[in-house]
Order: sequence, then C-alpha cells, then structure tokens
Amino acid sequence: MDTALIDDLWNTIAPLLPDHPPSPRGGRPRLPDRLCLNGIAFVLREGIRWQSLPTRLGWGSGSTCWRRFDEWTACGVWERAHVALVTALGRRGLLNLERAVVDSCSLRALRGGGHTGPNPTDRAKKACKRHLITDGNGLPLVVQVGPANRRDEQWLPCLLWWLWAVLSYGWRCRPAALQGDRGYGFPWSIALVVAWGIRPALAARGAAHGSGLGRTRFVAERTHSWFEHNRRLVRCYESTGAHYQGFYQLAACIICAKRLRDGRQAGERCHPLAQAA
Repeated sequence: MDTALIDDLWNTIAPLLPDHPPSPRGGRPRLPDRLCLNGIAFVLREGIRWQSLPTRLGWGSGSTCWRRFDEWTACGVWERAHVALVTALGRRGLLNLERAVVDSCSLRALRGGGHTGPNPTDRAKKACKRHLITDGNGLPLVVQVGPANRRDEQWLPCLLWWLWAVLSYGWRCRPAALQGDRGYGFPWSIALVVAWGIRPALAARGAAHGSGLGRTRFVAERTHSWFEHNRRLVRCYESTGAHYQGFYQLAACIICAKRLRDGRQAGERCHPLAQAA
C-alpha cells in the first residue's frame, strides 16, 4: 500500500471527520482515525474480510476499522472528500471537461440487498451494476451502484444530478459533451442531456456500428479496470448498499488523489480543501 498516497488522502479527509471528544467517564483511548484509514484502505485494496485484518500492522482490529468505516460512510465523508479532490483537480487544470463519458459494468454479488438484482446477462444470478461518469481522461467524476436488472439509461438522471453536484464547487459545472454507448441512446435520454446544457454524443438506438466513439470512449473502460485493482470491488461482498457505495467513493478518492499528486510540483503538499476554498 502506498503510504505517501494515503497521507495525501488523509489531508483531505481529516477536516471532514466528525469530532469525538474524550468521554468524561474515562476508559480506553480511541484509536487514532489516521490508523483506521490505513486499515480501511488495506481491506479495500486486498479484498480481505474485516475479521482478517492483521492486528500486527498496528491499525487496530477489523471490528474497530469496520465501525469507523460505517460511521464515516453514514456521515458522507467519502462523498465530500471526492468533491474536494475533483474541485482541486479542476483548479489545477487536470480535468478534461471538453467531454465526459458515461458507462456501466455488471458485477457478481455474493449476498442480497436492495443494491442487487437478477442479472439478465448471467442466468438471473444476483449482481450489482457500477455506473460511472468520467472526464475525458478517465478520472471518475461520478460513481454509483445499483441493481443489475435496471437498464443503463434509467440511471442517467441520477448520474447527471450527481455530476452537477460534484462540479458545482469548481469553475465549470458541466462538461461540454457526454459520450455513451447505445444503452443510453434513447430519445428521452438524449433530450435530458440537452436539457442539462450538455451536447449529447450518445450512440442512437439501432444505429449501425462503426461510429468511431469507441476510439475516445475507451477511457471509461480503463477506469473500470482502475476500480478493480481494489479486490474488494471485483465482486460485491456487502449486504448493505451504502457500504458498497462507500468503498467505491473511497476508491474514487484514491484515484483522484494519485492524479493530484502526480500533477503537482515536487515538494508541494496536498491540501485540496484549502485549494477549493
């Protein structure tokens, strides 16, 4: 695990964490949040169970890290950190908003829950679907998780709303164009994109192959592979949709923090919240 990258991520997350003053009754001191972040990132990267987190690493027990992850997910820490990182990337000129790309990918689910559904492409087995919008370079702007039996275009209103929410803190609140495959090329979805003030570049339903969109839309496929570098996301092990969504938001934060680190000057520290102010 890249500890320098987690340090950069900590600079973003630390101001967003809820306060926990010491209990007046005393008791065992609370494990530092910085160590719990290491444990959570380790579970995400290696795909292990919470109970299998090695205590010899010094990041606390799996139960402690799970409780901290559950608390931060409920407080919306990951979403706010992602917004701060995307805003910092935009201010650095590291976002390509001349176009955005929308895509989805189905994933096998080992448990049930409201975020799963029968996969029509895999003999109705339980599965989730990952929906994302990336910038022109493949940086994740929006990532959402839903049942696999919902069609792609049905998630487009939610994705566009989140795209506006993420970009509204920066200098530009919408991309110039939105690219997507035929799963999004319905007349009403194209009209919806136009209503948001975005030029639609969605392949129309029934259109012949060979439009050439794949030559520029491949960045979304690459982003799917970036997410699956984290073994916890290769399949859905979560029985709660909020936890699976939280893992995806954390993975998006790590991708954006890495791009922000690679794009800044040597010796410069990462403070996205200060840059976004």
